[in-house]
Amino acid sequence: MEYENHIFISYARGEFWTEWVNKQFVPRLRAYLENQTGSLKVFVDKEIQPGANFDYLLKRNVARSMIMIPLLSPHYFSRVWCRTELALMLERERFIGLEGQGNNYGLIIPVRLGDGDMFPDLIGHIQYLDFEDCAILRFPENSLIAQRFDEKLISLAKIVATTLPNVPHWDDRWEKLTCTDLLPQLTPKKLTTSTPPRLIV
Repeated sequence: MEYENHIFISYARGEFWTEWVNKQFVPRLRAYLENQTGSLKVFVDKEIQPGANFDYLLKRNVARSMIMIPLLSPHYFSRVWCRTELALMLERERFIGLEGQGNNYGLIIPVRLGDGDMFPDLIGHIQYLDFEDCAILRFPENSLIAQRFDEKLISLAKIVATTLPNVPHWDDRWEKLTCTDLLPQLTPKKLTTSTPPRLIV
């Protein structure tokens, strides 16, 4: 058996982010990846058909993906499936000994879309690419935002191109990982404030 996907895109589904991922992020990333590596298989959950076994197929596709790009925001960590997807890949990193060796990127290349103050401590050691200022559903193609977005995607594509050759060969044990130890550690932090509320007189 071999890997079926080069990249697994993990994100918090919803009307806004689903459209942004499918119409902005993934098509543009694919275009820049082609310049770096040629055509790659990118898995996004819209490919799961209605009525399919969602639990089984998502875990299977994580197991058969070489790397993961999670799109991180506070909302991401509030969704159990997002946490499960990320925990499965973190567990694989731990299993093959990538964790704690000072690698900037192992099997996970995180992209930050929102405030990181609520992110769990478990992922605090992982370097991420900051896309927060480009996480806008619609923007003019010739705008400064579009230019920054493309520059960030080019950087991401280069990281993917240098990461993929270092991924270990596929192992059927990836499909047996459960992530039960890691999943509770991905609960988002509670929102706190260090200043007292303003009194209204």
